[in-house]
Amino acid sequence: MATKTYAFDVATRELARTEVIADKKDQVERFAPLREVARNLSRRGLAAAKAELFNNALAALADLCLEWETNDRRANVDVDGRLLVPVPWGDAGYKVWGLRVTEARILRRIMLQRAAQAGALWYYDVDGRCWLWNLEHRKATAISYLTNHPVTVGEYLSGYDAERTTWARSKWGK
Repeated sequence: MATKTYAFDVATRELARTEVIADKKDQVERFAPLREVARNLSRRGLAAAKAELFNNALAALADLCLEWETNDRRANVDVDGRLLVPVPWGDAGYKVWGLRVTEARILRRIMLQRAAQAGALWYYDVDGRCWLWNLEHRKATAISYLTNHPVTVGEYLSGYDAERTTWARSKWGK
């Protein structure tokens, strides 16, 4: 009977110590920067950073698509909507945009899924093997689309999981 009481007393003392430590604001705050670093190093934090990188690249590409020359022509989009600049998710453009090949593949997967939706900013022309700007979009509607349809962490993670190699799946699992 004495051991049960002893274990209860030890647990009570440990809980009391935890409460005392948690009540000391200077000790808790001292580790706040470390917690922030750990949160940013997590897989979810990394996915959020990648999604933000993708959103910045899409916004920059939209700006390029919306540039006008002096003679009422778009500077980086052909008359039929074909993009005249390399896209961040393309084989010719990912390096120019500062992306890695795996990031470009994930973004390409996301963009192909989005191209199938009505009102997307960019469409893929299978026959011409090129990306097209949706000529219906102007600056206000493009900003609205990018604001209302950003690349999400969930989209990034599903694209990441789909692009993992067979070797990686066998070694690290799902």
